[in-house]
Amino acid sequence: MSLSFWLVAAPLIAAVLLLVLPKMGGAASRGLAIVGTLVSLVLAIVMWLSFPSGSTGFEFIGKIHWFTLPAMWHGTDLSVGLSFGVDGLSLPLAAMTAFISVLAMAGAKRDIDRPRLYYFWLSMVTAGLLGVFAALDLFTFLVALEVTLFGSFFLIQLFGRPGSPKAAIKFLIYRGFATVAMLVALVGIAYGLTGAYSHSGISGNLSFSIPTMLNEAHHLSSGILPAGVAGALLLVLLLGVFIEEAFVPFHTWLPTTHEYADTPTNMVIGGLLTKTGAYVLLRFGVGMLPAQIQHYGMLIAVFGVINILYGAFAAWAQKDWRRLIAFGGISHMGLVLLGIASFSAAGLQGAMFMIVSSGLLTALLFFLTGAIEDRTNTVQLKDLGGLSKAMPMISGFLLVAALGSLGLPLTSGFISEIQAFIGGFTAYPAASFVGLGGLILSAVYLLYAIQKTTFGPTAKLAEGLSDATAREYLPTILLTAFVLLIGIYPNLIGHLFGLSVQGLLGIGG
Repeated sequence: MSLSFWLVAAPLIAAVLLLVLPKMGGAASRGLAIVGTLVSLVLAIVMWLSFPSGSTGFEFIGKIHWFTLPAMWHGTDLSVGLSFGVDGLSLPLAAMTAFISVLAMAGAKRDIDRPRLYYFWLSMVTAGLLGVFAALDLFTFLVALEVTLFGSFFLIQLFGRPGSPKAAIKFLIYRGFATVAMLVALVGIAYGLTGAYSHSGISGNLSFSIPTMLNEAHHLSSGILPAGVAGALLLVLLLGVFIEEAFVPFHTWLPTTHEYADTPTNMVIGGLLTKTGAYVLLRFGVGMLPAQIQHYGMLIAVFGVINILYGAFAAWAQKDWRRLIAFGGISHMGLVLLGIASFSAAGLQGAMFMIVSSGLLTALLFFLTGAIEDRTNTVQLKDLGGLSKAMPMISGFLLVAALGSLGLPLTSGFISEIQAFIGGFTAYPAASFVGLGGLILSAVYLLYAIQKTTFGPTAKLAEGLSDATAREYLPTILLTAFVLLIGIYPNLIGHLFGLSVQGLLGIGG
């Protein structure tokens, strides 16, 4: 078995043990879940340190035959397997998944109701996310995506705040539609690569192997996948990605979800789950339909700018920290669209950096505002104020997280934004210039929220509150450290992302 297989399997094994082992209390359940995900984190670090220099392909590949569909396509069998591996794009995202998941579990409150079930679903979502990023078979990828969907649904439904069942149903409907759209697009691409839509007839066997599909797309002749069909498949894929990422106008599920989910679930959904759509667009859109990405580049860029501005304006109007963070995340991910639309080295790498930066900062913001809510029973801006006197450490870290989110130099937000905008200005200067307004607005709404929360007169409910506890220091310090580390030394992840960009631009010609 390869390291990438155990990367995915470790939290899945922990989840199974949580169900079958008898008489496990909260501490034991949390410990087992953390161990499972920590193993994945260690494996990700080992693969990172031993990743071959200069490799633009998949490494640490492991395959297990699952089942065969006989005579699936023109008399040939279709072999479906559990196939995993990582490259310069997926390895940093897998490492971030394990990292944030461990911190979410470690920072969870100790009085959770039904802890075995809670950590079971957290472990399942973690395994599903790792499977999404490491899957090398289309069937495996789609199964992993479904695991994240249902795992997150049950976390919201069973462990959210009062009113969470409606939010969970809304989450399930929206992301269910997103999965269907992506399923149609990806299976359509797989069939298209066989020549199924060409006038010259069938030219290849049907394969769900992602490396095989990427290789075939790389050597694709224009007649095998007609431009009109390829364009339609990309539009269907974009529909799924837009819903998955909560882009306007399919965004309403995300603020509602964050409003009702508990803090660790918000860290996982906001920091990790909402990054799967961007990964899909890079892996399958840019990787398999590069000509169509370039053809529809202006449309993608415009949608990116719309989300940058709408997310920022909407965040400014929010009175609840959770909804503010949600809309801020939408604005940040709009930059990912702008970077991808540019189809340049700087733009694509900026998009990849933004996925990681937004993941870390979103998780940090949710954790810190969750700590404030634990003490005050509210995250309404009007009810807060003067928290820096009672909670100087939490307030200080909250300020650092906000500054990182607005792109302060020497933070991960800065290196992400500057690369995405460099790519955007190269390809679409007018749209990128308009998008700059989102940076100004992010400073406005974040600093306003910080001022209302930590400065000014001390609210009555803030009097006599305690500062950060030992349980809260570890996630806070580690997340903040990596936000600063990536900003100061971007090559930490930039090297791997650069290798992936070389491969993507090679495919694109």
